[in-house]
Amino acid sequence: MSASMDMPAALTEAEARCVQRYYDRLLAALQARDLLALHDAQQVVLRAAYRSRARPALRRALKELTWRMAGYIAGKQLRWRGRERI
Repeated sequence: MSASMDMPAALTEAEARCVQRYYDRLLAALQARDLLALHDAQQVVLRAAYRSRARPALRRALKELTWRMAGYIAGKQLRWRGRERI
């Protein structure tokens, strides 16, 4: 196996900042309990992940971010039921 197959490519500094901005946007929507903003943010992240020019490392990081947020959302939605701001 080659070294590139053993160790996935790292994000560039610009890509890491991009992932952080998406994370911040998703987290802000989660904390505000704004499901519409949360859905919109998720769609933006997914579109970015599947852009044809996205590097594989960025694509992988954005997909992972989306999956992690989906897990948070599932847990949050259960706790939000019965409250005003769903």
